Amino acid sequence: SLLLLFPVVLRIFGVAAFSPVKQRNTNIIRHNVSPSTKLFASENNIQLDRRSFATKSIASITTVASASVALLSNSQSALADDEGTIIDPSVDLPKITNKVYLDIKFGNYKTKRMVIGLFGDVMPKTTENFLSLCSNGDVSYAGTTFYRVISDMTIQGGAIGSSSGKSSSSAVLQPDNFNIKHTKAGLVSAVRNKDGSQDSRFFIQTKDDAGWADDRYAAFGIVLEEEGTGGMDLVKKISKVDVKAPQNNPKDPVMIVGCGVFEG
Repeated sequence: SLLLLFPVVLRIFGVAAFSPVKQRNTNIIRHNVSPSTKLFASENNIQLDRRSFATKSIASITTVASASVALLSNSQSALADDEGTIIDPSVDLPKITNKVYLDIKFGNYKTKRMVIGLFGDVMPKTTENFLSLCSNGDVSYAGTTFYRVISDMTIQGGAIGSSSGKSSSSAVLQPDNFNIKHTKAGLVSAVRNKDGSQDSRFFIQTKDDAGWADDRYAAFGIVLEEEGTGGMDLVKKISKVDVKAPQNNPKDPVMIVGCGVFEG
């Protein structure tokens, strides 16, 4: 039975296999086109098809790239929105929502008051913690010192439980963000440890330009020029005290003898 079917199968596949060739030869004879010319035309068609494919591929890649750029741009915008708007206090000082004071005694100077305005709207958590450490009688800045002074740069204080500057207190100035740039003298910022953690310590910059602190330390307040208080003149006097190596600790203590909420 298989032998009987073989001619039929051969005829079917034979016709299917050779019909296109016959058709192509017929076309060549009818149009008087040599096989070599037909082959050249066929190669040209293949080249055109390749060019068309390449053009379409480039267009597709361009579309995908454009979409990727747009997606990246949107992602960056979303990230910027999450992080908040960068603030330059030398141009636009954040709103002061609270005021606290530190009463400071050092050398032969009489006790002088330093008033600090806090940026509660921009830095709510940090402000709340600093306010608590200025007004809480159990754990507060009263009795601490400005433990490090770097002339024409910063004065650092607030190491509760440690006069050496290594705070052992559980109190933390938790930063909300790092959006405020250090472009104005008198800004108060939270100290940051090498491992990225924070505690109760803070520093006050003595110059307008402290770009080294941007994106690393969170500014949350500024020294104010309230009537009858020390203001930046007091900060500058502290920045000029004699220090001892290697940690730039003042030779004579710069004490915070009292602190609290400033009403005024």
